[in-house]
Amino acid sequence: MRAILRVCQTLRSRRLVSDRPAPSVFCTTGATAHKRGRTGRRTRTAMHLLLPLLALAASCTEPNPYLGICGNGAVEPDFGEDCDDGDDNGDSKACTATCKLATCGDGLVQTGVEQCDLGGLGDLNSDCTPDCQIKDCGDGIVQFGEECDDGGLNRWPPDGQGGCSIYCSKLPECGNGEPEEGEQCDDGNDDDGDACLTSCLLATCGDGFVQEGVEECDDGNESDNDLCPTTCLFAQCGDSLVLEGVEECDDGNNSNSDACLGTCLAATCGDGVLQEGVEECDDGNLDPDDGCNASCIADREVFVTKQFLNAGELMGIDGADAICKSEAEMYGLPKPDRYVAWLSDSKSSPATRFQTRTARYVLVGGSLIADDWDDLTDGQLSHAIDRDATGELVNNTVWTATTVLGEAVDTGEFCSDWLADDDSVGRVGTSSEVDFWWTNAPQPAFCLTARPIYCFQD
Repeated sequence: MRAILRVCQTLRSRRLVSDRPAPSVFCTTGATAHKRGRTGRRTRTAMHLLLPLLALAASCTEPNPYLGICGNGAVEPDFGEDCDDGDDNGDSKACTATCKLATCGDGLVQTGVEQCDLGGLGDLNSDCTPDCQIKDCGDGIVQFGEECDDGGLNRWPPDGQGGCSIYCSKLPECGNGEPEEGEQCDDGNDDDGDACLTSCLLATCGDGFVQEGVEECDDGNESDNDLCPTTCLFAQCGDSLVLEGVEECDDGNNSNSDACLGTCLAATCGDGVLQEGVEECDDGNLDPDDGCNASCIADREVFVTKQFLNAGELMGIDGADAICKSEAEMYGLPKPDRYVAWLSDSKSSPATRFQTRTARYVLVGGSLIADDWDDLTDGQLSHAIDRDATGELVNNTVWTATTVLGEAVDTGEFCSDWLADDDSVGRVGTSSEVDFWWTNAPQPAFCLTARPIYCFQD
């Protein structure tokens, strides 16, 4: 029995058996049996117990099953443990269920650290990267399906500087001579004067760069009123664009007869250029005494007919107008078709028929009668209307039936609207007078008597 006790002590000292109750019982029981072995019965009992102890002693060279158990909370490197967190061990924990430290590639996904773990099978062609993360553009790793990945340097939109996009595709690099997505062109040079700019955009008018052989200028703005309009051709008179501070107008033509002269100055009275449809004359000055007044209205010539006719021979107002036109043409007056008679009837008068109100009225030969219509009808002429179309003096009464205001007389003395050749009377004026008598003398004349008429250019 002493030998058995020594075996047990040796085993304990070498930790080849556990201090746990079961082996201790064996050794303790053997000792007890020794003490009680004086009797045969006790001897038999001890022998009965000795056999298992001898068997245990024979197996003391094998590891004790109670040592090196993963999960006992004790790290036992001799048993291949890297860690042991006891009940907190687990395949998703830092210490696995096999008491190994969790690592990328062990096939176990560590919560909060790894997104995936293919057990060393992760590569660029799988969804799980070698560092146990789900592949993602922007992680700095060029993975399957990605052209590039610069991590935090990925950017968008393309800026022509190359690099990697936020979609892990290569960004176009302006200037490499290869047109790429997002570029309009790429000629690989640094010349902004050709068809392809260094920004890899096609040259256009307004880009601020002068395209040689195509543009004369390019100031990069959208103004059509400066030296370089949006045509990228230097501004010039006749281009239909008004250059501020230089041109007053620009109608795109070289005509001097419209509102904008060929010099790109607005047509004005006195510029010496006749503006058709606006000016009747333009002698280059604003002197009203030279046949063209300050409003560029030509003087209106006035004369007394050479013909003396009775009222019936006038053949009404229209017939009187025709007589005026005929004599003007006969004696070479300009624009003869514009002459009308200063004559009223029961339906009309010079005040209703005459169109011009701002022209000067002059005798054939140039003597001023009145500055305009208002001056003509104010009751005082500057000169008597006493000359015929040839300039000869006429001193006689004249058929008028018109007041100094140019209106029909209210006496009804129209010689039956200038168709009568009887002994009725018609109102007359006096060619030698300058007051209201010039058109409305106190006494009428018999319609059968012959008298001239006044003719006004209108």
